[in-house]
Amino acid sequence: MDKMKFNIDDVSKYQGEDLILMIGCPGSRWSNVHRWISEHPMVNNTDWSDEKSWAAKTLNVFGEEVPIGNHRGSYWGPYNYYGHGFDKLELMSKEEILTEFMEAYETWDKVKIIKSHWFAYNIPYLHSLFPKAKIVSCYVGDLESFYWWHKCGGWGLGYAGYSWYNDDMYMYEMIKQENENILKFHIDRDSDFKKRTRAELWEMLGFTKYELDGREDKILRCKIAVYSGDFIDNFNHFI
Repeated sequence: MDKMKFNIDDVSKYQGEDLILMIGCPGSRWSNVHRWISEHPMVNNTDWSDEKSWAAKTLNVFGEEVPIGNHRGSYWGPYNYYGHGFDKLELMSKEEILTEFMEAYETWDKVKIIKSHWFAYNIPYLHSLFPKAKIVSCYVGDLESFYWWHKCGGWGLGYAGYSWYNDDMYMYEMIKQENENILKFHIDRDSDFKKRTRAELWEMLGFTKYELDGREDKILRCKIAVYSGDFIDNFNHFI
């Protein structure tokens, strides 16, 4: 196993208090939420680079170009720069997972946002390893997510990598599975999904008040749930 890029004195006692674990299926608008959270100065954006970015535009009814999708920063999981083993995340140790988290960053200060579609399959396990991390999940319905992902470029997206989804049929089935897992985790813990302003989200994440030219009151484009409670083992029922 590679050595961790940054030092943590006692990994067994580290609880992820400076992490945000971000979860959403393709097309859930989670990248939009990620970008908006990242505009707060408490967030570490040293994982951003020109290579790890992508943007798409479309024409509105007036013939004007408007943005419809924008990816910034790192994505973890197979076919991306980091987290190549995250398809078997449940078999990885805390130290192995932290090593993959750290590889993307130039420094390990402030709050780090770690986002991966694979988290949707292992939320309780991740929460058991990092019980003080904030878990931010984004939700849009299955069909709407599938449609939006294609509208933004689908299989032609320049970044991030989606090859493991194989084809449209498998992509849609996995969107349904990821959404089901996300909803189950938060509903079990009475963590509500609703549309929120950026200021509300920053407050839920424990960030200091920060004014951003009035844009802090803009409502984000998907339903968001934040869980920051104690670790609870997974429930045995299904939604």
